[in-house]
Amino acid sequence: MLVQRSLSLEDAQRVINAVIESAKQKDWRIAVVVVDRTGELIACARMDGRAARFLKAAHRKAYSAAIFEMDTGGIVKFWKRQEEHGHRGPADWNDPMLTTLPGGVCVVHDGKVVGAVAVAGGGGAPGVGDWDFAEEAFRALGEGFTHSDVMHQDKPVYVSATEA
Repeated sequence: MLVQRSLSLEDAQRVINAVIESAKQKDWRIAVVVVDRTGELIACARMDGRAARFLKAAHRKAYSAAIFEMDTGGIVKFWKRQEEHGHRGPADWNDPMLTTLPGGVCVVHDGKVVGAVAVAGGGGAPGVGDWDFAEEAFRALGEGFTHSDVMHQDKPVYVSATEA
């Protein structure tokens, strides 16, 4: 039997609470999304006054980070390499949820992708960009979690039930 590891609802709520508190302290409004390794929602929040499109953008960022098994910054690098070989863009990827927008973080634990977090609604100023808030969201997970802009396809995602 194979077992799939995933971020928990408790992990997701900790991430959401931390990044919303940070945004409040900075007098900013954001949307934050936490997904499992398949890009499916675990939890999300959109602060009062922030348009719904930001929640949709955060979901697409988190989904993309999970599906590509790397941060959205890595997806941009990947896209640039693909473009050099004649690919026309994310539309070639046949998945309307995929995006190259910044602010999505692929979450890895023990070398396994366990989900992703993403933020949208940050501004361009230092400390309040989408990537700044996404880093804060990631840090809320605590010890033992990593992320990278390099694809994790060479690491097994599933483990046997005895290893879980």
